[in-house]
Amino acid sequence: MKELLCILAISLCTLSSYAQRDNPKWYNNGFGFRGEIASAEAYLAGIDYEGFFSPSFGINMMAITDFTVIYEGAILGKFVAPYPNVRSNLRWYCGLGVFGGYMSANKEIETSLDKYYFGPVASIGTGYAIPNVPIHIGIEWRPSLKAYYK
Repeated sequence: MKELLCILAISLCTLSSYAQRDNPKWYNNGFGFRGEIASAEAYLAGIDYEGFFSPSFGINMMAITDFTVIYEGAILGKFVAPYPNVRSNLRWYCGLGVFGGYMSANKEIETSLDKYYFGPVASIGTGYAIPNVPIHIGIEWRPSLKAYYK
């Protein structure tokens, strides 16, 4: 049971890093790389962009894949705030948006089992901007609800 809970916890987390620009305590715009553990068998990687319209609200766009059968994209609105009584380069965030993707049943040929999907997506996490280094590291939980169609 403990192993199952551990796999579930890891599968719901996403690690990401961003290059900071303009703001040493947090970033205004950032391109980054994502690494995700979607399940015990699926490891995903991709690119990520975040841009902020104000100190607390921005947009997050991402494209991820497992380089064989899963291709997915998402766009989320994101609210960001510092933790109380903690340095401003450690913040929590949450977001809500939409995503869509394609899942192939066979990486070699197209089959009737191939599926497109879409649905709502949310995120909640925490991030740390390393002082004087253009890196932001975060961990988040990104639940989604998929609707499949052919």
